[in-house]
Amino acid sequence: MAEWTLRCAACGWQGPEDQYYVGCPKCEGFLEVALAKIPSQPVDNSQRSIFRFHPVMPFDPVANDLASYEDIENTPMIFAERLSADLDVELWFKDEMVMPSGTWKDREGFVSMYRLLRNKVSDLFVFSSGNTGTSLARSATKMRGPRLHLVVPKSSEKRVATYRQFFDPDFVKLYFFEGSNDECIAESKRLSREMGIRAEGGFSNYARREGLKLFGLELALTWDKKCDWYVQPIAGGIGIYSLHKAYSDIDRRGECPRILGVQAEICAPMVNAWKDGSAVLEDRHVPATVVPSPYVRVLRTRKPADSYPILKPIMDEVGGAFVAANDQEIHDGLRALYRDDYYRALYRETGKLCGLEPATALAGIVKAIKEGTITRGSRVVLNVSGAAKDGDLNLAWLDGLL
Repeated sequence: MAEWTLRCAACGWQGPEDQYYVGCPKCEGFLEVALAKIPSQPVDNSQRSIFRFHPVMPFDPVANDLASYEDIENTPMIFAERLSADLDVELWFKDEMVMPSGTWKDREGFVSMYRLLRNKVSDLFVFSSGNTGTSLARSATKMRGPRLHLVVPKSSEKRVATYRQFFDPDFVKLYFFEGSNDECIAESKRLSREMGIRAEGGFSNYARREGLKLFGLELALTWDKKCDWYVQPIAGGIGIYSLHKAYSDIDRRGECPRILGVQAEICAPMVNAWKDGSAVLEDRHVPATVVPSPYVRVLRTRKPADSYPILKPIMDEVGGAFVAANDQEIHDGLRALYRDDYYRALYRETGKLCGLEPATALAGIVKAIKEGTITRGSRVVLNVSGAAKDGDLNLAWLDGLL
């Protein structure tokens, strides 16, 4: 097991997790998991699933029987031969669609719910537009508690129904709210206060960030190649932080790839702040409203003000960038995912289709290559972060490809 404490990035406070903290107990600043030392062996192959990485994670499968709580395995790396030739790069798909709930957020589920169990927290309010909520619900159902109170935009009701088997009503209570992501976040906080139930914290929740760190550990420690660029769609940007921390926690910070964070153009506050050279997210970077679009179901967080100041120094350090993709570019990105045989075959075998979020990320890759941000010949890893859920796609968008 890793020896670890919590540490505040703002005031330097450091101490054990003796209760469920959202912010620093001294200054309410940003808390991170701090390892006491870098382990010589960050992978323990006597364990299975995510528990192999326990030497650099805040859980202990050696002293505690955790094996029944999670069974996800490594996800495949797929070389996109035709798309690589089209784009003149070496493009790899990291296929997270094979996860139980069809999304990479399953990596967050156990770590987040186990944190509640360890701190004897019986109930938690969470906002989610679909993927995070489904993954947390899966873990709550699999672990038989603690109880999850999940606030979901009314527009995502069909998306949640895609994996109804993960929503045991004894452990997951759903609240559908008519509003944007930001309005749903506010509603979650209001209900939390009103009912006296803790709120989850979003980007401030170290357990979610540590959960997605498992993706970075898998990329760094189990793949026999190194990539030049890592690309993912972003709303709040937890994955950017988590990838960088994975490399830092195994003492390979200098090997962290350059990171491209891709937002939908109709809601691109981080792109606006980045282009402005700003260290913080200001009101002028935030869209006044988010125009409805059939191509943007999840990436609709208007004001990720807590995360951007943390992500900006990381992107500066690794030489990364933020870009935005418009509806037509997302449409073209979705179709481009089917240039290679892999996702066509996956659809025929399982009925799963790529989600709009990885299509947005691929659209960002195409734009970054055209603009010279990603140089030709680069090895690029695309996080195919999740499968489409019910109601996400119009099959006519994929005419002639399936």
